[in-house]
Amino acid sequence: MTGRRTVLITGCSSPQGIGFATARTLARAGHSVHVTVRSHAHLAELLDGLEDRLFIHDLDLLDRASMGSTVSSVLGSDGRLDTLINNAGYGLIGGVEQVDVDQARLNFETNFFGTLALIQEVLPAMRRQRSGHIVNISTTFAAGLCPPAIGFYIATKSALEAVSQALAIEVEPWGIYVTNFQPGPVMTELSRQWGKRLTGDKDPRPTLTDELYAWVLSDEGPGTQSAQEVATALREVIELDSPPLAAQSGPAARSYAATALRDPTRAAERAAMVTTFGRR
Repeated sequence: MTGRRTVLITGCSSPQGIGFATARTLARAGHSVHVTVRSHAHLAELLDGLEDRLFIHDLDLLDRASMGSTVSSVLGSDGRLDTLINNAGYGLIGGVEQVDVDQARLNFETNFFGTLALIQEVLPAMRRQRSGHIVNISTTFAAGLCPPAIGFYIATKSALEAVSQALAIEVEPWGIYVTNFQPGPVMTELSRQWGKRLTGDKDPRPTLTDELYAWVLSDEGPGTQSAQEVATALREVIELDSPPLAAQSGPAARSYAATALRDPTRAAERAAMVTTFGRR
């Protein structure tokens, strides 16, 4: 499909976030953009100058009823839904031993099961119109070796990518595309929760999270991007007539993702990580 699209983007509350930047980028490009938020604190900034192309909906990925009402509202106003961008979610930070299992379970409920429920909600409309595009904001770490301290967060994204790979084949007869969009580290205000299972003297690696952030920002790390840079790359993917199953947000993200393809054993990746984060 070429031309103007009706787009639904989740997770657009933060002015520093990917969803916020993408919503404004697509609206400026002439698309009809429906955004979901959990906070109204920055609505004036989000809508500024784009009130005729940006439309606000309240949605929580843990509230299934809000999903149905949002999708119905989009279809009622535009008559179709061309693109769903699954951006909402939060990061869970901490080592595997540091994070409580109940915290990990809730992270999956939001990032994986909540997103999956919304995908299921939009698919009937996309099948009826025999076209559509589902885009999951993932991470390049889901394509390569996962660094320490973010394993649970990346696990939610990897699970969503795996299911979406199957979905891409299942919905192909109706002209529906699925893309796992993999940015590298983005300096945003992504909502984060910290592992709380181990504190104080019980924690064998209390500096692990600091080591992670230092590596991301170092010359050896994957580098960072702004939310606007990611939004610009995402717009290019969304406007393709035949979008790919996986796409990255720039050269650094593509290079990181390609490493796993070059070495299926991931031995070199593991060795580099061990060297970076040290042995105890």
